[in-house]
Amino acid sequence: MTKILRPLTGLEQVLSYEPGTGLLRWKVHIYRIKKPGDIAGGLNSAGYVEVRYAGVTYQAHRVCWYLYTGKDPGNAQIDHKDGNRANNKIQNLRLCTPQQNAVNKLKREGTTSKYKGVSFYRKNNKWQAQIRILNRSYHLGHYKTELEAHKAYCVAAIAEHDEFANFGKNSPFTVQQLSRAT
Repeated sequence: MTKILRPLTGLEQVLSYEPGTGLLRWKVHIYRIKKPGDIAGGLNSAGYVEVRYAGVTYQAHRVCWYLYTGKDPGNAQIDHKDGNRANNKIQNLRLCTPQQNAVNKLKREGTTSKYKGVSFYRKNNKWQAQIRILNRSYHLGHYKTELEAHKAYCVAAIAEHDEFANFGKNSPFTVQQLSRAT
């Protein structure tokens, strides 16, 4: 499903952005309900903040980017570095391609491992590591421990995805740690 990207020009007249908090605030009275200084927007069902103005719904992270940089992101996507869709602080936002945005996803729930990129392989009672690159899955090997498999995933993620590598929230590894070790 492709979302229609609406031009953001003119929103600077009605909204202000606080880069340190990630909040959008109204500059004008809106529908006799919101007054200047009130927080604009609310969470949608997918966890993103949205702002509705003049009958049009805007994604807050795109509006924040526009208000901070003065440039409409157009067809580019905006990635939330920490994976938190509601965190619109400027240091958490970056322009990216759809592929870069996809690799920065958090670990899926309901998998056999607590770590991203790892699953239990019952045939040999070992942990296997895999990584997805351009919609294709690559096998990284079988390991005795879940942590060894996760480390293999993390090293491959750094090599393939660079700054967009995401190890998952509960990973004991950091990019800096593994970059020094290799």
